[in-house]
Amino acid sequence: MKNARLIIILSVFVIITTIIVLCSTVFTLSTVDLAWLSTTKVLSGKTNSEIIDSGKFKTGESIFLINKEEYINNLETSNPYLKVINLEIKFPNKLKVSVAEREELYALKVVNENSSSGYSYVFLDYDLKVLKITDSQVVPNQQNPAVLTLNNLNYTINDFSAGEFTNLPVANMLTSIGYMLSSAGYTNTLYKALIRSIDLKFDINTTINIQTTYGLNLKLLKAQENTAQKMLKALSVYEYYHNTHPEINSGDITVFEQNGNIVATGPNVN
Repeated sequence: MKNARLIIILSVFVIITTIIVLCSTVFTLSTVDLAWLSTTKVLSGKTNSEIIDSGKFKTGESIFLINKEEYINNLETSNPYLKVINLEIKFPNKLKVSVAEREELYALKVVNENSSSGYSYVFLDYDLKVLKITDSQVVPNQQNPAVLTLNNLNYTINDFSAGEFTNLPVANMLTSIGYMLSSAGYTNTLYKALIRSIDLKFDINTTINIQTTYGLNLKLLKAQENTAQKMLKALSVYEYYHNTHPEINSGDITVFEQNGNIVATGPNVN
């Protein structure tokens, strides 16, 4: 009986203490700091205060009740080029938001009947987030991302919105290609200087054709299988030709799987 009464008293004490802590102004949000983990290009025109305001943080809210996902979504939707790396509570009443600027990876060509050319371009990053949409033709000039064409997949401008993530059936293949480019050292400027366009034919035996600025084409057969390994193989063979046989600047480097191994064929070397 005494034990039961003690448990009740302790429970009431815990509840009261919890309520006091939650309501205490000492633990209510008062400051949000932004910490950049990358350089900025697109977002350099925005101040930290403007970005923080777009997060719609609720000052005066108990830090124990903060909805991190809501704030991250607010920030990334309002600022498509922004990537929130971490949102950390700094006791007793601060938030530290670590962010970086997203890099353009693809310029997806989609139908737009209202455009003079009939097409628009959806800029995507490595996570296939829509960074921006433009009606202007994207010309490969080592400043723009690779123009991506999806065959047998009918997308229009109405299927995309800046600040949102795409839900493409070829997402795994596209993210794998981006990951291997990054792992091989082809990031940002180097990547844009390497690849002009990517043509993906989606079917039971998906083929991906990648046109390089050097002239050689990287062709991945049955690209839905072992995409990352095939892309890595294509890049290694490309570097062999580029570094050892610069006179060969046309033809296909074809990558496929044979007897459980990833192999490649390329132009003949004299």
